[in-house]
Amino acid sequence: MRALQYLLLLLVISVGLAASVPRQRRQIDLTVSAEHDDKDDETELALEAIAGLWSSADSRTKIDGSARLVHRTQGTQSGSQQDFRVGVRITFDK
Repeated sequence: MRALQYLLLLLVISVGLAASVPRQRRQIDLTVSAEHDDKDDETELALEAIAGLWSSADSRTKIDGSARLVHRTQGTQSGSQQDFRVGVRITFDK
């Protein structure tokens, strides 16, 4: 769960940094999901954030970023697993 806290802290810091520069319109999509499998006694929690980080004046070049955290626990095991991924996508339009 500590990784989830770091992801949320990163999101808050990035929003704070974006607020310190001249105002620009930004959209951040935040998705939270949970699944439980009774057969395997497994629970999975996922948090994903996708944001438009930068766009050129003519909107032909864009940079998007994403972060995803998945936390899995199994009732029969004492431990848990975490998977954290960060991605960047750059788009060039003609």
